[in-house]
Parts: sequence; structure tokens; C-alpha cells
Amino acid sequence: MATSTKYPSILMFGCPGSGKGTQGMVVGQLPNLVHLAMGDIFRGLDKESDIGKEFLSYSSKGQLVPDELTIRVFRHHVDALIEAGKIDLSYHMLILDGIPRTTQQVELLADVIDVKSVIHLMIDDKDALIARLSKRAKTSGRPDDADVKVIENRIEVYERETHPVLEAYPKKIIARVNADQPPLAVLRDIANCLVGVVSARI
Repeated sequence: MATSTKYPSILMFGCPGSGKGTQGMVVGQLPNLVHLAMGDIFRGLDKESDIGKEFLSYSSKGQLVPDELTIRVFRHHVDALIEAGKIDLSYHMLILDGIPRTTQQVELLADVIDVKSVIHLMIDDKDALIARLSKRAKTSGRPDDADVKVIENRIEVYERETHPVLEAYPKKIIARVNADQPPLAVLRDIANCLVGVVSARI
């Protein structure tokens, strides 16, 4: 790492289609917050590079990228932003979307991120999730969401491998938000959860 200081972080947590990316981008517009979506970081990789091809070999099947590869790419990306002066750890807090996604990643990141809050976006309607992801494939250039079977696999992988991540953090820092509301209502609830966490750093 470029510094021995942990990255102060807020986790945007929820199943595929719950709105993590949308809400994270909006909240990340605040002056002292930086939204980092692991999926965007991966998709920003050169697809012709070895690491880019390795990523596609997993994402195209709806599988999670191996933990070691994920953490390596994440740390390199954040440290590059720090070196470029785009992130100041004494001022900025990271809004993390899509990482950590497994309990192993939680362990690998224990000395890397300092989790201040976990925003758990909850939605129980599986059909609504599939509809959201199918629409995203058409409007956002997400080929990994174009196949219903891949979408269903992504949801199953989330339930099996990602949902248990919640157990790794103290319940007192986990805020549950109903994601099955209009986007502005979800944003309002997220903002209410973060007032104390973020204002302390301004």
C-alpha cells in the first residue's frame, strides 16, 4: 500500500439489482466521499490484457472473481488514486460497492479498510431483481446481465457466498434500508443512516 493508514470506508451491501451502484454514485458526489464500485474497476481493465481476460472468464458466467485477484486489483486502484492526489485518507471516506464479497475477502481486507458503517439494501422480490438486471443489461452495457440464467446464478452466488459477509461486522454498524422503494426514498433513508458517520469527518 502507498500508506500504512487504513482506508476509512462505508460498505454498500445488497444483492445484485438492489441499487448499490446507483445509490453509491449519488452519495459519492458529496465532497468528502468517494464511490468505488469493484465491478466498474474490473470493467475498466484492458480487456486484451491477461488480467482483463481473466476477469471476463468469470464475470461472463456470473461467477465471483477469485479473492486474491479482487483484492490485488482493488488495492492497486485505490493506491493509484492516493498517489494521484484524488483521495486523501485524512479527509475522504470510501463508499465501497461490491467489495468485500466473500468472508475470505473480509479477512484479506482486515488490515486495509476501516469499516465505519454497512448500508444493507434489502429487497425480497426475486422477479423484480431479475427485471432490474435485465433492464440494466440493455441500458448500461452490462453483458453479464443479459442472460436470465446468468442473473439467477448471480443471485444464488450472492446468497451463498456474499450474504454471510454481514456476519463479519458488528450489528451496531449495520443499517438496513428497504431498497424496494422509489430511488429518492432509498436515498433519503441512506442519508439518515450516514449523518453521524460522515459529518464527523467534514
